[in-house]
Amino acid sequence: MSALKQRRARALPDVFQRWFAARGWAPRTHQLDLLAAARAGKSTLLIAPTGAGKTLAGFLPTLVELTEARAAPPK
Repeated sequence: MSALKQRRARALPDVFQRWFAARGWAPRTHQLDLLAAARAGKSTLLIAPTGAGKTLAGFLPTLVELTEARAAPPK
């Protein structure tokens, strides 16, 4: 994994990093880019071939947000 991709992957909470690792996978660059764009409040359009992980890329920002909100102490 490239240094840039490693930095992007660190943006994922540990639970997601473990999920990928347990399957012998690594998040794809476009998945991490879409996550970064969503966190920045940007709209995105992802075009990728079948089997490239588009569905996960689309849901990943919401899953990360829900996981982080659940872990945060109540206000």
